Amino acid sequence: MRPIDNTQLRRAVDLKPLAAAGAAIGGANEVDWDTFLRKNADYSRALRTGLWALGYMKCWFSEAILQQGEGQIEHFRPKKRLTGAKHDGYPWKTFDWRNLRLAHSTVNIRRTDYLTGKKAGKGSYFPLQDASKRANNAAEEANETPVLLDPTVPADTRLLCFDEASGAPCPRYKKDDNEWLHDRAEQSIDYYHLDEGTWNTQRADLMAEVREHCNQLEELAFATPRDDVAYNQKIDDIVAYIGPFAPFSSACLQVVREKGLLEHIVPGL
Repeated sequence: MRPIDNTQLRRAVDLKPLAAAGAAIGGANEVDWDTFLRKNADYSRALRTGLWALGYMKCWFSEAILQQGEGQIEHFRPKKRLTGAKHDGYPWKTFDWRNLRLAHSTVNIRRTDYLTGKKAGKGSYFPLQDASKRANNAAEEANETPVLLDPTVPADTRLLCFDEASGAPCPRYKKDDNEWLHDRAEQSIDYYHLDEGTWNTQRADLMAEVREHCNQLEELAFATPRDDVAYNQKIDDIVAYIGPFAPFSSACLQVVREKGLLEHIVPGL
C-alpha cells in the first residue's frame, strides 16, 4: 500500500456535480433513498478514471495493476447499512470525494478465498476501535477511530510489511510492541483480502528478482574500477520495480531498503 494524495483529485476532475448531489442528500428521506442513489450514481462513477490515474493505475489497497475502468469505486465509510454492526451506514459520505477510493474487486467484494475457504474482502464492514463512538452525522466522525488502514493516510501505509519467502503481507509491529497498530494491520489484511494467493505469489517472485538485482548492484558499486555504465543500468533495473506505477512496489521497495541500497537509488535520501 502506497500513500495516495487524494486532495489532487480536485485538480484533475470537476467535482461540482458530485458536491451538488451530496448537498441534495439532506432532502432525501428513507423512502426514496435507494431511488436517490440510483439517480445520482453516475456522478461518483464519473470519477473512476481520475481515481485510477491518481492511484498510479493500480488498486489503492493491494497495488495490483488495474486496466482503465476495471477498478471499483470504494466508499471508505460505507454509504449503506453496515455489516457486523447495527448502523445504517454513512449516507452523507456517498458523494464526498474525500471518502472515495479505487479498489480491485478482490478487495472490495466479500467472497470466499479459493485457497483458505475463509471469507475475505471489505464489503460493508467498517470496524472501529470503540464501536460506541460510531458517527450518526458528519460532525461526529471526529469521534471515530477506524480500524482499517486508509491509503490516503501516509502513516497507515507504513503499518504493513511483507514476508519475502511467501510474499504475504503482515503487520509491521508485533503484538507485544504495539497491540493496536498490530491489530489494525492484521484486520486490514483480512478485510481487504491483501493476502490473496496469487498476489502473494506475485509479490514473492518480484521480491526475489529485486534481491538478485540488489546483489548485482552491490557487486558493481564496490568494484574497482567501477563500471559506471553497468552500475547505472542496474539502478534503472531496480527503479522499474519500485516506482509508483509498478505492481506491488511497496514489497519491492522493502527489499531495497533492507539491503541498505536506497542511497544508490535516491542520493541524499
